Amino acid sequence: MAKSFRYLVFLVSLSLMTQAQAQTQTSAKPLSLARFLTKPKLVVVLVVDQCRSDFLTRFHKRMTENRVDGGLQYLMSKGAYYPFAKFDILQSMTCPGHATVLTGAYPNQMGIPLNEWYDTSKKTEVYCATDERSPIVGREAPASDGMSPRRLVGSTVGDELKIAGYKSKVVSVALKDRSSIMMGGHLGDLSIWIEEGRWVTSQYYVKDGKLPGWVQELNKGLSEEEGKTFRVEIPGKATGLTAATSDKRVVEVLVDKKKAFATEYGVKVTTEAAIKALDSMKLGQGEHPDILAVSYSSHDMMGHAKGLQSAEMEHLTVYEDASIGELLKAIDKKVGLRNVVFAMTADHGVAPPVELAKNLGLEAGTFGKAFAAEAEAHLVRKFGKAKKGDYILKIRSFNFYLNPEVMTEKKIAREKLENELKNFIAAPKANGEIGREGIASVFSRSDYEAGKLPAGRFERQIKNTYVVGKSGEVVMIPKPFWVIESGYATHITGYEYDRTVPLMLAGERIKPGVYANSAEVIDLAPTLSFILGLIAPSGSDGRVLHEALAP
Repeated sequence: MAKSFRYLVFLVSLSLMTQAQAQTQTSAKPLSLARFLTKPKLVVVLVVDQCRSDFLTRFHKRMTENRVDGGLQYLMSKGAYYPFAKFDILQSMTCPGHATVLTGAYPNQMGIPLNEWYDTSKKTEVYCATDERSPIVGREAPASDGMSPRRLVGSTVGDELKIAGYKSKVVSVALKDRSSIMMGGHLGDLSIWIEEGRWVTSQYYVKDGKLPGWVQELNKGLSEEEGKTFRVEIPGKATGLTAATSDKRVVEVLVDKKKAFATEYGVKVTTEAAIKALDSMKLGQGEHPDILAVSYSSHDMMGHAKGLQSAEMEHLTVYEDASIGELLKAIDKKVGLRNVVFAMTADHGVAPPVELAKNLGLEAGTFGKAFAAEAEAHLVRKFGKAKKGDYILKIRSFNFYLNPEVMTEKKIAREKLENELKNFIAAPKANGEIGREGIASVFSRSDYEAGKLPAGRFERQIKNTYVVGKSGEVVMIPKPFWVIESGYATHITGYEYDRTVPLMLAGERIKPGVYANSAEVIDLAPTLSFILGLIAPSGSDGRVLHEALAP
């Protein structure tokens, strides 16, 4: 009898466990067909550049104490909030991050591993969005260079709307060209960005070579503000987790063509452009769903200059909350919030400044130009001086690009040169300690092609990130808190501080709450595609965040 009872308890426990697991894998209630087939009129995608997850958790008190209508607050409280979503890539940067948001793909699928890489055959640097076939439109002085999304591989959510035959409009806005262009996708109607204090685009979007009238109006306003002082008061005392500050901050910025955009002024300008696009292009007011993608680049600019613990970053985040709130008000007035699905995330996080990390007792450091010179000198000692130039053509973001002409001249197989450089980088220090200071691992293109990669997280991230022909022949992986010697704070790794960002969805189709479920940024595109009744973008590897969908 006792044995039977224990067996019954076991069966009941097993049943409960199975049900619990099932509930974590599927929505509590399936969507109704009517709900599924009803599309939003507008999808708004917001990216706050360099917004690592704890900016929102650390500064939330400041936001809620000073206002009740902030945009970030709205998304956190009224939407499905994944506080600690991830990028699963080796190197966290602006261009790959923005490319991931609406493709649902990592660089191995969408083809953008870095902001810029080096073409060893042409011996030239390649910027992720450059395209000479699409000259810039809106510059005061015309130039031969151009911009477009042609280097992006595969489709975005906006592209899939067009492919399906919807007469949808897709518009993207950001201070940075690469941010706007990658979100807009191949079939976007218009992507705009700032150059020398003016909104510009390229002939990829405007075939007649003329800025739309509403963009010209924005530029007229910017010209009128130039030379004047932008002033805004941000109330409230800092949280105490940042540097000391007064009870309120008065921002006074002399408006110029560059530096002012790295402050609250840049946030203001971005929101104004988004609202102007919404109104002028009548987004969300047609028969078919539209997409408005907006990236707030000022956050990244300020973050590099001041670091994550600065009072300036706290004040800026509080201002962004208010400014995004103004955008939501305009959307509510024109479209109605009930007709909109909002999404918010970031393109990457950020590391603590090296000096801050050191002061806290962490092992941290920088790699300077001397290291590159040592590597080249070692190859010269090993193989002899080459007539065709240096063995290492360029180093970009821990990627070492090797000279094919020197390999031919010296009759050195690529794998042999890669291994020699790899072994030098990974060589023990003079005191016998394993591994050169600051280096966690190193791999080569030959290792990648042979599947001989560092184990664990690094292997997974390398496979998601490495792109033959764009990534270096040898790639160095630093230890945590080790960075390239440039700037005050930076982001360039796959460690948690660089890859962990918020992810939020809001709207009538979304079930509000704070979600501890595992989520990656690649999940956003397939989720938006599901809501729109679309096939996910071509390279999408994410999942539908079904637990956040309202029945």
